[in-house]
Amino acid sequence: MMLGPMIVSVLLVSRQLTVTGLATLGGKPARDAVLFLEGAPKSKPLQGAKVDQTNMRFVPHVSVVTVGTTVRFPNDDTVMHNIFAHYDAKRFDLGMYARGTSKSVAFPKAGLVALLCNVHPEMSAYIYVVDTPYFGVSDSKGRFRIDNVEPGRYTVKAWHESGRTFTQSVNLGQDTALEVKLGR
Repeated sequence: MMLGPMIVSVLLVSRQLTVTGLATLGGKPARDAVLFLEGAPKSKPLQGAKVDQTNMRFVPHVSVVTVGTTVRFPNDDTVMHNIFAHYDAKRFDLGMYARGTSKSVAFPKAGLVALLCNVHPEMSAYIYVVDTPYFGVSDSKGRFRIDNVEPGRYTVKAWHESGRTFTQSVNLGQDTALEVKLGR
């Protein structure tokens, strides 16, 4: 499966940019694509990040946090869960815990985290940890928005759970419009 074009437009708003665009996968909108700009100042940890367990699902399915962020994992489901994670940013196993309880994990380095439940193999989610304040996740129509971007030269990166990625250098400034093609 190939990712299709992603159109990115940039609007100048009082010395800061808003980056918007459309991510597609096989010519259709790509829900939950992660997009971020490298080359920015280092990020600060986010406050209030969480991935809930409800109705036998992780919510949200894909999230982005910055390096140093602690994510809460509340169990608001009617059954016990055991969240564990693999991949390059963090490996952990939270053990079994019941409804109404919560556990937390700090993410000290950038990369992808794949979340699974030992009890319910159909449950999966992703956390992408970035070291930039400029990031977004596409909505159900493939649209994304990154606000308050300082003008400058960046590397645009995109990731989708299909395994498709994208990287391109861009110079964002006044009256800048970009067309980014994923999957090439």
